This record gives sequence, structure tokens and C-alpha cells, in this order.
Amino acid sequence: MTTTTAPTTTVRALRFAAKEKVAVVDAPLPEPGPGELVLDMKAAGLCGSDLHYFHMTHEEMRHATQPRSPEMTPGHEIAGVVKAVGPGVSHPRVGDRVAVQHYSGCGQCASCRRGWDVHCERGARVYSLNRPGGCQDELVVTAKDCVVLPDEVSFPVGAFLACGATTAYQALLRSEVKPGETVVVIGVGPVGLAVLAWAKAFGLRAIGTDPSPERRAFAERLGYSDVHDSAGFDIEAVVPGGANAVIDTSGNVHGRRTAVEAVKTWGTVVFVGLGPDFAIDPVPDLIMRQVTLRGMFVFSVPLMMEAVAEAARLGVDLAPIITSVSSIEEGPDAFADFAAGSVGKSVIGWE
Repeated sequence: MTTTTAPTTTVRALRFAAKEKVAVVDAPLPEPGPGELVLDMKAAGLCGSDLHYFHMTHEEMRHATQPRSPEMTPGHEIAGVVKAVGPGVSHPRVGDRVAVQHYSGCGQCASCRRGWDVHCERGARVYSLNRPGGCQDELVVTAKDCVVLPDEVSFPVGAFLACGATTAYQALLRSEVKPGETVVVIGVGPVGLAVLAWAKAFGLRAIGTDPSPERRAFAERLGYSDVHDSAGFDIEAVVPGGANAVIDTSGNVHGRRTAVEAVKTWGTVVFVGLGPDFAIDPVPDLIMRQVTLRGMFVFSVPLMMEAVAEAARLGVDLAPIITSVSSIEEGPDAFADFAAGSVGKSVIGWE
């Protein structure tokens, strides 16, 4: 193993101690095996899926749609510095700044060879679900999951690009919206705000909707003034004829219905937000209007590399979306604030 300093054997980590309770514990840190490396953690973003488990008992976690062990450290939005590498690792190198794609596949099946580890035919391992996540001082990760960060991308933004911000980037690509056209974003949480940031960089007219006055006010403070109350939102009053593309980040029935109703003939709707239930009538909703409806889940490693490079090249304004950076010792309070409805993006940081 090549290393600058020997990795520690025990690190501080956050754990879901009980329903709606997070604790700081000591967790073991194994030596990196073949193809693995040790990250000195710098940023771990808190995501809505983390909050989903925060509200569960340990038993509920074990039997969730995506089961997780309570002994797993949360945090799948991971960025840090390579501290040590295991056998066979030539890239990235010790000292590299990296973010980590959170689905880690076998690397050999057809999906993985295309970079789509999320659809690994042998079953992907997921940071924070069935392998430790990033809310700990150091972390063993698989080298092939790492994307090197340019100096222009901070660690908190790098962690954001490891999930929500690249999800937003891919959603716009999937929508096939073109410069000068209009996109409507349903929900202006962190992913929706990232869609607005990318849309601005791409030269699009971007419109948001959200039921939360706090979220709408925060979006306006970031410079996104065309954000409307989702209650009674009338697309005809804002964009007569409808938007070229609509991206739903809400994952709820009302948001999805608004998305389908707000898109114009020949437009594209992209469903990103996770959540159950939605009734659609194919004839009036899709067929008669030539509407394309797409579902989207996570992204490939090559696409994350592309998003990181484009964020740096275009100067995409993602940093203002991050409103809170807390130390690991402050992690329990950070989760509680997140659960209470804090706006913007919350991050556990080590700088």
C-alpha cells in the first residue's frame, strides 16, 4: 500500500442511534483492499434520502424499500482527499481531491462497463446503505467510483455534485431543452435549485414552483425571481402554451400532475423525485399532445465526470445553495435542523 501517513483504525462517525436521533460514535476503519483507497473526508452532503431514514426505527430501516443497516454511517454525497491507496490503484493518486459516485457496481457487467453502476447486474453496493457513507472522518472507497475535482470546485460543491447537482444536470440533458427555451422545475429544494443554476448557465428561461414560502423566498434571494406558489399555479399565465420541458423533483402526486399539465405539445417531462402513486391518462396526457415522459434515477460515472468539468468551465453558481456546513460533532444538530425544514443544502464539513 502506498501512503503518506498510516490510516487510523478508529474514526468518528455519525450513526442513526434511534428514530430521529443521530449520535457521534467511534467506528472501525479497515485497511484499503485491492482497488480501494482511504479518503480524508472534507465534505458529506445531507440528502433527502438520509432524512427518510432519520424518521425510521432500526427495524423499519432493515425492511425499507432500500434496506439499510443501522450500523452503516450515513452520507452518500462524498468528497475528500486521497490519503492512502490499496494494491493495484494507480488512479486517483494520494493527494488528489475527489468526489465519489455513491453506487459502486461490480465493474464487469455490461451496465458497469458503460459507467452505469446504479444498474449493476450483480447488485451495486451503495455508500450509506450497505457500505459506510461519508459522515465519518476517513472512509474506504472503491477507486473506480472517484471523480477528480478541479481546483475551482470546492469540497462542499463536489459533494453536491456527487448526487443532487449532477442529478439536476442530467435531468436537463434528458429533457432535451435548448438554449432560449423554457423549463419549469417542480420543487425548489436543493435539486430543484441546482436545476435553476444549470438552466441559467445553459441560457434557458427557468421557472420554479414550490408550496413552501421559505423555499420560494430563498430561491429569490439567490436571484431566481420567477418562482411561484405551486398552489393554483397557472402555466398559461406564465408561459402561454406551456413549457418546452418540465422537471419534477417533488416526487408527489400533485407535482407530477402539474408537470404533465404544464408541458407544451411536443414537450418533455422528466420525473426525478422519488415517491409513490401517480395516475396518468395516456391519451390526453401524452398521445394527443406528442409528449415524452421520462423517468430518471442517479447517473453514470462518465456523466458525473462531465458535470464536474462543466460546473467548473461554466462557473455554475452552486455554492450559494449550500447554506450550512457543520462539523461532525455538530452532526446531530445538523440532522435535526434539516428535519425541521431548513432551506438550501446542509453539509458535514472538515475544513
